[in-house]
Amino acid sequence: MHKLHRKYFIIIVVLALACIALVSINLWKDAHTPVPKPNHEISTRPLSPYPSYISGVGIVEPSSENIFVGTPVNRIVDKIAVSVGQKVKKGDVLFRLESRDLQADLASRIVAYQDAVARLQKLEALPRKEDVAAVEAQLKNGQIELEQAKSQYDRVQGLEQTRALSDEEISRRHFRLEQAEAKVQQIQADLDKTKAGAWKPDLEIARLQVLQAKTNVKRTKADIARTIIRSPIDGTVLQIKTHEGESPLSEGSKSPPIIIGNTNPLHVRVSINQFDASHFRQDAPAVAFVQGNARVEFPLKFVKLEPYFVAKQNLTNEITEKVDTRVLQAIYCFDKDDQRIFVGQQMDVFIKTDGQEAE
Repeated sequence: MHKLHRKYFIIIVVLALACIALVSINLWKDAHTPVPKPNHEISTRPLSPYPSYISGVGIVEPSSENIFVGTPVNRIVDKIAVSVGQKVKKGDVLFRLESRDLQADLASRIVAYQDAVARLQKLEALPRKEDVAAVEAQLKNGQIELEQAKSQYDRVQGLEQTRALSDEEISRRHFRLEQAEAKVQQIQADLDKTKAGAWKPDLEIARLQVLQAKTNVKRTKADIARTIIRSPIDGTVLQIKTHEGESPLSEGSKSPPIIIGNTNPLHVRVSINQFDASHFRQDAPAVAFVQGNARVEFPLKFVKLEPYFVAKQNLTNEITEKVDTRVLQAIYCFDKDDQRIFVGQQMDVFIKTDGQEAE
C-alpha cells in the first residue's frame, strides 16, 4: 500500500514539472517575439503645413480634362488600333467600326457618277463631224430625189390638154414632188439641229445629274469616315472599355468606349467648400498629399478657377464633413512631374489663407 501511494506521488510531480516547463517555454517565446508597430507615417491623415488654411479634395485629371470618345453611329467595333497608355497624335485612328455595306455602296455610287460624267461629256462633244457629214449626205440624196420628182412633174404640165396621161398619174407625180420637198425640208432641219450641238436644257440636266451623283459619292465617303474614330487631341489613351465585336452604344454600355487626355502636364481639380470660398486667394501657396500618405508633399501652381458652384461629389469620408453643400472648383498643376501620380487619383489639398483658420 505504501509503495502504491509513492508511485502516484511521483506521477503527480512529473506532470507538474512538465506543465511548468511548457508555461516557461511559452513565456520565453512571447518575450522574444517582436510586436509589429503600425507605420503612422503611411496611414495617418496628412496635416496642413500652414497655420491657417483651406482644405479640399483634389482629383487628378489630364490638363485637357478627360475626353470621353464616343461614336456617331451604332455599329459593331471592327478593329481597335490603340492600347491603354499609348501616346496618340491628333487625327490618329483609335478604332474602326464595321463598314462593309458602306464600302459596297460607295463602289456602286462611283460607277453611277462615272456614268453621269460620260453622258455629260457626250453632250458637250456635240456636234460630231461624223454626224454632220451623215446628215449632209442624206440632204444631198433628198435634193436629188426632189429634182427627179420635179422633173417628172414638169414633163406632164404640157400634156394635160392632150390627155396623154391620166389624171391619176398626174396626181401621183405631183404628190411625189411634194413628198420630196417635205423630205428635203426635214433633212435640212435635222442638219441645222445637228450643227447646233446639244440642247442647253439637256446640258443643264446632265450637269445636275453629275452633281447629284458626285454628292452621293461624297455622302457615302462621309458615312465611311464616321466609322473611323480618331483622336481629337495629342494625348494618352487612359482607358478602353470596348472590344472588337462589341457595339459601343449597346443598351448595357454606360461608359464611353475610350477615354483619352493630355497628361503632360497633369492637373488637380480641387473642390473648395462654399463656406470656405470667401477665404480663397488664387495667388496663395497650395500643397497636395496622396490620400493615406503624409510623407510626400506635392507643391501646386494655380492654373484657373471655374467661377460656378457645383454640387459636391468627391468626399473625404470624415465624420465632420459637410455633404449636402456646393463647391467651387479650382484647377492646379504640379510644380514638378512625378511618376507616382495617376489620373483619377484622389488627394488631400491644403491652400494657405490669411487670418483665422478656415478649415
